[in-house]
Amino acid sequence: MFIKISLFNVLRVSTLLSAVIASWLSFGTATGQTLDADTIRDAQYASLRNMICPGPDSAPPAITPALAPPAQVFDNLYMLGETGTTAWALTTSEGIILFDAMFNHNVEETVADALAEVGLDPQDIRYVVISHAHNDHFGGAWYLQQNFGSRIIMSVEDWEHMHTWPQRGELAPFPHYDTAVSDGYTITLGDTTVEFVLTSGHTPGTLSSIFPVRDGDNTHYVGYWGASSVGFLPPDGLVEYMGSADRFGRLDGRVDVPMANHPAADGSLFKLEALQSRGDGDPHPFVEGNDGFKQWMDTIHDCAGDVLEQKLREAR
Repeated sequence: MFIKISLFNVLRVSTLLSAVIASWLSFGTATGQTLDADTIRDAQYASLRNMICPGPDSAPPAITPALAPPAQVFDNLYMLGETGTTAWALTTSEGIILFDAMFNHNVEETVADALAEVGLDPQDIRYVVISHAHNDHFGGAWYLQQNFGSRIIMSVEDWEHMHTWPQRGELAPFPHYDTAVSDGYTITLGDTTVEFVLTSGHTPGTLSSIFPVRDGDNTHYVGYWGASSVGFLPPDGLVEYMGSADRFGRLDGRVDVPMANHPAADGSLFKLEALQSRGDGDPHPFVEGNDGFKQWMDTIHDCAGDVLEQKLREAR
């Protein structure tokens, strides 16, 4: 393992939310506390709800992102990026498939340097899968395309949407038009196949992905949800988002690893601490079973529904 993470002590559900916020910013705070599965689960869902559908007296916290040390999560999957936004590197027998490209201003640190830190060569990035056309996820694509010859994959819809949606923060250069995919498309690199699912709503062409990961002799399947927040969407966009979440949660009974491109959505910072202290024979903290994956997607669906109800009430 290439990461050493400690989080603030999380003792009761009533204090989970403050612990979640603290955890995003608290790499290196020694507590000696190992988070158990129930605590991780409670923290994950508190964090998810606060990101997507905060209550009337709360709001998503203002986060000052910090670089996250790269972490090997499965034998063939590495987490890269920041405490607020992540990219994931899937290694295959013929190179690396990168999911999301981070920001333009930090892609060299968060992707290229991070891969080198865990003994991987960024020159081996063959594909970069962009989940959706917001610049916290496509921002580094041009750099990766120019420096490593990486092929950039995005949905047909989001190749266009990328040029029309206002960017957040520092403007990113657009990657040259490359590979456009639609619902049900797959790519195969060496021994690994990735399936793409169009999960529109967050953007017109949000892509979610399903792919295998290895844990010793065991194979698991990641359901990589490509979307996140919904508060900016109009009611029809929320309905579309909810339909996508419902379909993705039910699409493949093999999926047992919920994953996203924001730690607030998938609880990855909490799970990484548990993974660091995992003993022989212990369950993998990222593996939640297909029922766990479905419940995670149901929560995302229902959170969007809560936001929809609020907007409809305000419009009356």
